[in-house]
Amino acid sequence: MNTGFYQVFKGKLDKMKKSLKEELEKAKSERRRDWLKGQVKECKRLQKLVNEMEEHMDLPKTCCPHCGEKI
Repeated sequence: MNTGFYQVFKGKLDKMKKSLKEELEKAKSERRRDWLKGQVKECKRLQKLVNEMEEHMDLPKTCCPHCGEKI
């Protein structure tokens, strides 16, 4: 797997999460539902790709000391 674009994908994912959070802070009647559904779908796909890249790169993983889940 080519991990050269990791920072690009990670940056895009962070921007998408920020824009989704801003959209969800709006009143329910003002939200753009179609845009929101598409963004959530793309965000999940991009998160999966970033996670695969992190596993391939063997980055130090931050784990919760209580449950052991990835933070």
